[in-house]
Amino acid sequence: MMSVEEAKDIVETGLGSIGKIKILRALAEESKLCTIYVLHNKTHLKREDIKNNLDDLIKIGWVKQTKYANVVYGINRENKYVIRLIEFFNEVGYTGQP
Repeated sequence: MMSVEEAKDIVETGLGSIGKIKILRALAEESKLCTIYVLHNKTHLKREDIKNNLDDLIKIGWVKQTKYANVVYGINRENKYVIRLIEFFNEVGYTGQP
């Protein structure tokens, strides 16, 4: 069982910047894996900022990284925090998902 402090650290890391929130939204709206290029086009964030934010999101398990010809990223739809976050994004109209 996770402690309250561990849960706080995860949430604060995951939602710690507008860049992370934009990346999570972009990945939640995609049914396929995304490259840094796609995330850059969807979020208009600097590539270096995207990489740094993705590193944090991967560490807490909110984003998965896979290497094919390129490195691609996808939101971890099995993570309990991500499931609730996507529900929230959808309910308040933050994502394009119904």
